[in-house]
This record gives sequence, structure tokens and C-alpha cells, in this order.
Amino acid sequence: MKLEKLPEEFVQAQPVLEKISEHGFEAYFVGGSVRDVLLGREIHDVDIATSAYPEEIKDIFPYTIDVGIEHGTVLVLAGKSEAEHYEITTFRTESKYTDYRRPDHVDFVRDLREDLKRRDFTVNAFACDFEGQIIDLFDGLTDLKERRLTAVGSALERFNEDALRIMRAMRFASTLDFKIEEKTFSAMRERSHLLEKISVERIFIELDKLLLGSEWRNGLTLLIESEAWKYLPDFQDLALKKVLTELSVDFHFKNSEQAWAALLTRFSNIDVKAFLRKWKVSNEFSKYVADLVSAYELENWDLVSLYHFGLEKALLVDELKIAFGRNIDRERAVFINDQLQIHDKSEIVIAGKDLMDEFSLKPGPELGKILKTIEEKIVKNELKNEQIAILTEVNKMLELEK
Repeated sequence: MKLEKLPEEFVQAQPVLEKISEHGFEAYFVGGSVRDVLLGREIHDVDIATSAYPEEIKDIFPYTIDVGIEHGTVLVLAGKSEAEHYEITTFRTESKYTDYRRPDHVDFVRDLREDLKRRDFTVNAFACDFEGQIIDLFDGLTDLKERRLTAVGSALERFNEDALRIMRAMRFASTLDFKIEEKTFSAMRERSHLLEKISVERIFIELDKLLLGSEWRNGLTLLIESEAWKYLPDFQDLALKKVLTELSVDFHFKNSEQAWAALLTRFSNIDVKAFLRKWKVSNEFSKYVADLVSAYELENWDLVSLYHFGLEKALLVDELKIAFGRNIDRERAVFINDQLQIHDKSEIVIAGKDLMDEFSLKPGPELGKILKTIEEKIVKNELKNEQIAILTEVNKMLELEK
């Protein structure tokens, strides 16, 4: 099979492949980029594989960086822009995977088949030359046509080599709307316990992409049916089933925080921040999700709650409530937000220094209490966010304390 037209990303990299070929070596576009071209999807990364060894690539191109030379990867700087920088990896075979994630060592080879047969799934094992000729050694085109995910060679071996491939399979089921071939799925179930040996950060990335996929229900169903959820930190299958059965069938998550919040609203006895600490996410992400889960429990928005959570989070929460079948006033959050004089305390027209100068106050708890009271009154529209009004109110407060 030959592509009728090369995508722009391949055209831009074409001279790199041609130059390698001119020096007597093979070079191909490989992996997900080829798959996505065949599916008519947007390309994110262009991966190039070659029969040339790393030192030979460095001899061909004047500007290179050793980004992973021990694994055969050299970054070729073919132009000034980052888009013209290409990671070129030598064909290789791999040894045992003692840690179930990375090979103990790799051996460079000249044979394309040896390189492609170590890849995870047939639809990721294509190669494409600089003229657009597709090389399909494992019947990936048939799997692509039938939207099926099949492991290359022995599925048990592929998952034993890298258990993260189990999560990748579920992610592809979600993002590509693929089903899993029977033997491949059976191997996923049999090797799912190996996920305990994979870093939680890597699993989070795959699970997060799964949740944001257009067919996230497919991925989540596979997570349950494969029983892989048992090997994820503090996961509960009942909660996952509730998300599948209770969330509107046509709902798609707006962002990662909303997706994880949706899951955690169905978890029982959950301490959101403690849960997410085990997933080693950022404090910012953890707080955002915790806010969404907390706000989900509110019946209605008022000035104080809208100010605390902000309109962006309020709208994400409202979307979840509607998707879970709760009756809410869809316009209330925007209406309440419009009634707020401020949306952050930095918008208050008077700062602590102003009060210190005006009333000879000193830094400390008393000043902090006054500022907090002023903020609360402005939020509740009990006080106008105007200099004279605020100074008058502070004067009253100080008089009462005498």
C-alpha cells in the first residue's frame, strides 16, 4: 500500500530520510504517526527508525544531540525550529525486561522486521518510507480496517515486557474506539497484576488520556473487565461501575480535573487529597479536583460559594450534576457570578498597608481579621468595594473594639 499524499509533517521530514538513504541506510517513519495518517487523524509526534547506528547518524548530520544514545536514539537538528528536530532511533532488539518496563539492554540491528516485531500492537508496527510506501509485516492494516487492537506476536510476552501496555491498550480503546482482540485481552487480564511494578505516574498518564478519550466508556469497561483496577492505588470497581451506569451516555469530560472529580464523587469514604497523593499528582491538580468534588455536594450556588470556587469550577461542577441526572438551575452560577463585586481579594480597592497608614495599625492577627471581615462583607454585598465605604466600615469596627 502506498499513501496517495504524504502529510505535511512527513513532507517536512522527508529530506532527513532521503539523506540517510543516500548514505546507504534504510530509514522509515514508524509507530503511532503512521497509524494516525492511515486513520486520518492529527499527527502529534514523528518517529523515525533507521538501519544506521547512532555514530553513523552523527556522521551524516552535522548537528545532533545524544538524547538517548544508549538506546539508539539521536536527536537530529535538521533546521532552526523545534519542528525540524527529529529523534532518530536505530533498529534494535531487546533483552529481558527485569523491571517489566524497560529492557535490561538493547542490541542494534540492521533488519527492520527485528525492530518492528518488538512493538506493542500491530497498528503501531507500521513503517512508511519517504515515498509513502507502507510496510505492514504483521497484518496491521486488517486490524486497522476492523478497528481491532492485536498484540504483535505473543501477547503474554508483550505485556510481560512492559506492563504499561495493558493501560495503553485501554487508552487506545478509548481514544481510537478500537476493540481488543480476544487473545490480547486474555493476556491483559493474566498480566494485569504486573501493573503494580509500574510507576504510578506512568499509569496516571495513560488513565488520564483514557478518561479524556471520545469513547472513554470503552476504556473504563476494559479496566473493570480485565480486573486491572485492583492494581491501581485505592481504586474501587463499584465506583467505576457507578460512573458507567449513572453518567449520561453522551457526556465527554472537559478536562482532566473534571474527569477525576467525576470518578471520585462515586468513591465511598474518600479523602480526595489523600487519594491523589498516592497518584503523585501536583498539589495544584489535587486541590482543583478536591474543590470540584467538594462543590459537587452543594445544593445551590450563593455569593460565598461562587466566590470561593470561581465560575470556571462552578460550570464544570454544574455539567457533572446535569450529566449525573441532578436537576439544577443552569443559569444560576453565571447569574451569581455577575452579582459579585470581586472575584479575588486582590481586587479589593484597599490593601493592608492602606489600613496601617490610615489607622496606625500594625501587621498581625488584628489586621488580618479586619481584612478578612472586609473581604467577606464585600463578597456578600454587605459593603461596597469603594475606598470611603471600606474606611468607614473599618473605623466602625475599631470603635466597637474600644
